[in-house]
Amino acid sequence: MKQTIPLLFLFAFFIVSCDTTDDIPTPNPPVSNIDCDETPEACNVTKSNNAFGFKLFQTLHNDTPDENIFISPMSVATALSMTVNGAKGQTKADMMATLEQNNISLEAVNDGFLQLLNLLPALDPEVELNLANSIWYREGFQVRQDFLTANEEHYDSEVASLNFADPAARETINAWVDDKTQGLIESIVDEPISSDVVMYLINAIFFKGAWLHEFDPEHTYATQFRLEDGSTTEVDMMTYNQTLLNYFETENFQAVDLPYGDSIYTMSLFLPKQDANIDDIIASLNNDNWAQWSESYFYQDMYFGMPRFEMEYDESLVKALSSMGMSIAFGGGCDLTGIADADLVIDEVKHKAFIEVNEEGTEAAAVTSVVIIETSAPQIPSMYLNRPFIFTIRENQSNNVLFMGKMMNPNE
Repeated sequence: MKQTIPLLFLFAFFIVSCDTTDDIPTPNPPVSNIDCDETPEACNVTKSNNAFGFKLFQTLHNDTPDENIFISPMSVATALSMTVNGAKGQTKADMMATLEQNNISLEAVNDGFLQLLNLLPALDPEVELNLANSIWYREGFQVRQDFLTANEEHYDSEVASLNFADPAARETINAWVDDKTQGLIESIVDEPISSDVVMYLINAIFFKGAWLHEFDPEHTYATQFRLEDGSTTEVDMMTYNQTLLNYFETENFQAVDLPYGDSIYTMSLFLPKQDANIDDIIASLNNDNWAQWSESYFYQDMYFGMPRFEMEYDESLVKALSSMGMSIAFGGGCDLTGIADADLVIDEVKHKAFIEVNEEGTEAAAVTSVVIIETSAPQIPSMYLNRPFIFTIRENQSNNVLFMGKMMNPNE
């Protein structure tokens, strides 16, 4: 069984505003900023993505309470929103509801993702953040141009047709993933491409940030990490000794916000208190609490330690997304006719993520792939006895054949 680290690592994609002291370097002004008055679509999509991400995280935790989880809500929401551009009717409504986009038009969602695509990588010159999208469809499959145009214009999606029957197609897609995540995730198509697959919609995110205050490796030491069942395992604990950190606490947990680069991006860490547990924190994740917590940090002189760690996550999200309200997209009733004039269904939503945290900073990447397959409509059988045929008369209790015949010419 995988070990559970009782710390909830969440990337806070917001600007940390706080008073600085002489002991803390003053960050440079951001290259660009997110002004909700100027880009309301970006802010609305961010709220939707966060709400969706919290619910997805809670669902995955409830399914696997004893296992590590690491996801990118931004990646999953992006890939699914790309797909929504080809959904119609109830399928579109259910997908947008699951993505917490109920009160936003699809046009505004698309505009919001375009704004985030341009704004987020430019916020902090000291942090590397790359966002990339692509659509790969089966050679000869007739995709609606307006669907492709929407994804090219709003998600900057690379679009290409490939011969899925050729093993090189799988290699091409995986090479794109490997390149966009700088080698942290090498593949997303792990098996030969099935003959019914017509399209992959893929999002990739790469993040690399150095801590504003790096940990001194000389202060890292081996210690025991207590697991949920009471047993222990050894970890390398990175420490700050009596350092001013952004901190707050509630009756259930302590929280620290560690900045990267120019403090635009941070890692927020939540530790349950002795009489609480990680379930209490996860259950309380929602937009209102997140906003309140984000405004509660204050500089506090303190001692701090966290494990140096590396984690890989590889999961199908079909079960979780179905339970969250978009089961129609995975089965009968799915309407993706905005993609093509064909019977299409989402076969898989695959998510891979990787993170490494050490004394220098953090590298993280995530890839989400939405796999679209073509299904055949149920055929209504027909039978016309317009050529020679066999017939029998049988007794149905013992299945005894009483008569058997062959009709070659009804007129003889």
